[in-house]
Amino acid sequence: MDMRPLHFAIIGVGNIAPMHATAIQNTPDAELVAVATRDAERGGAFVARFGGTWYPDYRTLLARADIDAVAICTPPDLHLPMTLDAASAGKHVLCEKPMARNVAECDAMIDACARAGVRLGVIFQSRFEPLTRRVKALIDDGALGNLLWTSANTLWYRSDEYYRSGAWRGKLEHEGGGVLINQAIHAIDAMIWVSGMPTRVTAQTRTLNHAIEIEDGALAMLDYADGRIGLIQATTAAYPGFPERLEFYGTRGSAVYHKGLGKLEWHLREPREDHEESAAISSGAAKPMDIGASGHIAQYQDFAAAISEPRAPLVDGHEGRRSIVLIEAIYRSARENRAVELDAD
Repeated sequence: MDMRPLHFAIIGVGNIAPMHATAIQNTPDAELVAVATRDAERGGAFVARFGGTWYPDYRTLLARADIDAVAICTPPDLHLPMTLDAASAGKHVLCEKPMARNVAECDAMIDACARAGVRLGVIFQSRFEPLTRRVKALIDDGALGNLLWTSANTLWYRSDEYYRSGAWRGKLEHEGGGVLINQAIHAIDAMIWVSGMPTRVTAQTRTLNHAIEIEDGALAMLDYADGRIGLIQATTAAYPGFPERLEFYGTRGSAVYHKGLGKLEWHLREPREDHEESAAISSGAAKPMDIGASGHIAQYQDFAAAISEPRAPLVDGHEGRRSIVLIEAIYRSARENRAVELDAD
């Protein structure tokens, strides 16, 4: 039996790539062996820091027989073609959020990886954070009773310089959307994972304060099959940027997850109980890279285990697709100025 470590490669060395490299370094029986980027200077600096071999063309990297899995850390419009190429080469794929620009691209990625017999995972590290799991357990166990109201709030700030920092930023063709699909998607995914999908959405989006093609502000009202209502608020125009917050209010109590502060408080009516838990975490509210590595490390460890056991990763392609389903419905509602129905599953 081959007992060598799982060989990972990273495609793209933008802001998030060091987080992936750190996660690989902290995953037992995993090793970073290759990196692909067209930028020779950045590629050389990256491998000098984290190890591996630099390739200017990711297709040359995919031709290496010893590479087991690739992390795709490129702009969203490249996720689909790179996933198709990786699956065709027999590589497992761990893709950064958003999974893709739309549901059709997600479905093509899922289908390609299934046909190739490789794992497909999508980075949503919040699902692996202890407080996210704690609030999900409270709801699953019925501690809050029947949910009445849920909300996800991402009131962040991004400067004009941020949108000018990459040719793809702020462009609909490259990103597929704005604050919803780029920044707020983590809170949206966490809300879906914790409390399920809505059945209808009514939304508005605006470009409020940046010279970009995409929305920097969005508001969506959600209806659920169980009768509750929900709200999504998202912007990158809220100076100086405020930590994410998820709220869950039920018939027996409430839970407010100050996600960006690493604090969860919950309050039960009968018997009267008040609780608070904290965890070390950073938010990214003002600076994109002000986030910790623990969630990425846990997700990489799960993905490596999914390859070895084998089994589906906890955040597979179907799970990664769910936030895109909701966000696509929000965009459609805003564009057509009407409520949009969607499957509750």
